[in-house]
Amino acid sequence: MEITRGGAAPRVTVVIPTFNGEKFLPGCLDALARQRFVSFRVVVVDNGSTDSSLAILAERYPAVSVILMGRNTGFAPAVNAGIRGSDTELVALLNNDAEPSPEWLGELVSALDADPGAGFCASKMVDSRDPRTIESAGDCYASNGRSLPRGFLERDIGQYDTPAEVFGACAGAALYRRSLFDRVGLFDERLVSYKEDVDLDFRAWLAGIRCIYVPSAVCRHIGGATSGGRKSDLALRLGTRNGVILFFKNMPRPLLPRTLPRLLLDLSLQFGHQALKGGRAIPLARGILGAAAMMPHALRERRAIQGRAKPDIGRLRRLLREGDEEVRRHRARCRARGE
Repeated sequence: MEITRGGAAPRVTVVIPTFNGEKFLPGCLDALARQRFVSFRVVVVDNGSTDSSLAILAERYPAVSVILMGRNTGFAPAVNAGIRGSDTELVALLNNDAEPSPEWLGELVSALDADPGAGFCASKMVDSRDPRTIESAGDCYASNGRSLPRGFLERDIGQYDTPAEVFGACAGAALYRRSLFDRVGLFDERLVSYKEDVDLDFRAWLAGIRCIYVPSAVCRHIGGATSGGRKSDLALRLGTRNGVILFFKNMPRPLLPRTLPRLLLDLSLQFGHQALKGGRAIPLARGILGAAAMMPHALRERRAIQGRAKPDIGRLRRLLREGDEEVRRHRARCRARGE
């Protein structure tokens, strides 16, 4: 699918990773066809689907470019293949279970055009089943290594209707300058899935690349439709492993005396909670052990990342404080719901 005016080359490539997404792809692609911004092409990266996804693409969306991975490689390798296969100045990533509003892509492009110092931008993602529930208003990162979407599961009463500088973007609906990938690299394929976007967020900040949240770029999202969701054992295992790895890769040395003890304490508290009440201590432990096994990779990457980093420590401290506050609010909401 390529939508342009006057035969001009498209400015944006929209990359959609999918695995057995036959239920969701039509809604996603039909929403893209309704975009008011008309300078983009669409690439679907298929992770070895065994359902009718490829047949649907061939029969109903023959203009969509398809990259076949042959097997389920996970999110990071799939989107990297799409990014490598594109040549536009801007690259949008969109989950196959997301349906952007008609203004979505145009609002993201306009935001980057208006702010040359920003390298990527985050959408306002809402629950597809209840659009008054926020899924993400950009990503936060806390001093204990926890990452969390801003406003996660809050009722939308306009509290996130103002553009803002944020730690990062959920890669389920985000727009990136190609120059960002040229400077900091693509998604870390060793992480496979979960928090690979947070890792990229961190590397971008260390390189001095800012992220802006664009509240007018609204995207409905089912969430976890093809991976089991945030509460699955897979999400807990990979999320724990990847959270530890991205911390050790990216946290600047001046902040380690404050943040490392908080990370270790939080992991201990999580394990105690899962062992006593949560019932999922095993996937959590597997995630911690997986992080230990990947630590040589993390430390090799750390040397390269920190060697070229010129972080604004003051600004990063402010973002960490905002992340700490978001975690506190989220915990209060969970307690109120009895979780």
